[in-house]
Amino acid sequence: MTQHRFITPLLTLFTLSALIHFGAANSAFAESGEEHGDEHNEHADEGRVEIAAEIASKAGIKSGTARSGLIKQAITVYGKTVVDPSKVSHIRARFPGTITKIRADIGDRVKAGEVLAEIESSESLKRYTLTSPLTGVITTRNGNPGELAQEQALLTVANYDRIWVEFRIFPSQAQQISVGQSVTASSNLLQSESVIKHLLPNNTGQPFMLARVPLDNTNGQWTPGLLLEGKVVIKQIQVPLVVDNRALQSIQGRVVVFVQVGNSYEIRPLELGLSDGKFTEVIEGLHVDDQYVVENSYLIKADLEKSGASHDH
Repeated sequence: MTQHRFITPLLTLFTLSALIHFGAANSAFAESGEEHGDEHNEHADEGRVEIAAEIASKAGIKSGTARSGLIKQAITVYGKTVVDPSKVSHIRARFPGTITKIRADIGDRVKAGEVLAEIESSESLKRYTLTSPLTGVITTRNGNPGELAQEQALLTVANYDRIWVEFRIFPSQAQQISVGQSVTASSNLLQSESVIKHLLPNNTGQPFMLARVPLDNTNGQWTPGLLLEGKVVIKQIQVPLVVDNRALQSIQGRVVVFVQVGNSYEIRPLELGLSDGKFTEVIEGLHVDDQYVVENSYLIKADLEKSGASHDH
């Protein structure tokens, strides 16, 4: 009969905070390194952690379902964000005159049709208003009441709800790039999915062309001038079974996932194939429809290793 013991680890807000029931994980996993079949019963006692559903939920342990999927082959390109030129307007006086009112300042959000300034014409002495041609943010202001309005742009309004990335495509990449390909644009923790809309020649004399990619920016996370990395999908391969890379852990030199069966979480060593950095093909060690831990699997690994270390004493 397999002997079990109970421990109560001290855990932070982001880790487990209750009693966890361990199987004889360390020695059993060593045996699984020599031989690991696909049958569930074979793994039932090979490194098992039992966690009540409520505790797992509080610890943020979440499982997903093993399915078939696409492995995306991509090439990496680099570029920077630019403002959509059709969404920038420089507001000028229609006739030279004296500025009597300016109702907007830098940083103010304005709506299309909103009155932004009032000018008294030097020739007719009549007053007329200037309105915003689009909804957006005031980015520059070049005038104050009492000053003369001539040909200068008094105000600039820009709409950043959509922003563009211009990725550089070099000759070695050009034959693999085309309009309509999917792109993942990222910078630090920010990431967005889009497609290539335009391929433009570069007029600077440098040996690259530009792939223009629009990004939804209604939440304001992107700003002009950001340097971004782009992953352009050039090929997609359908495979019978994939796992989310967030689920993968390394234990005793083997890549594993934790499969959930009820309140039990069992180690499953995997044989892996193709990977695109987000998902990885599973050749052996997992079945379609298996529930495996995707988020915070490292918590189970950490407590399992604590259990194994205590067995060594």
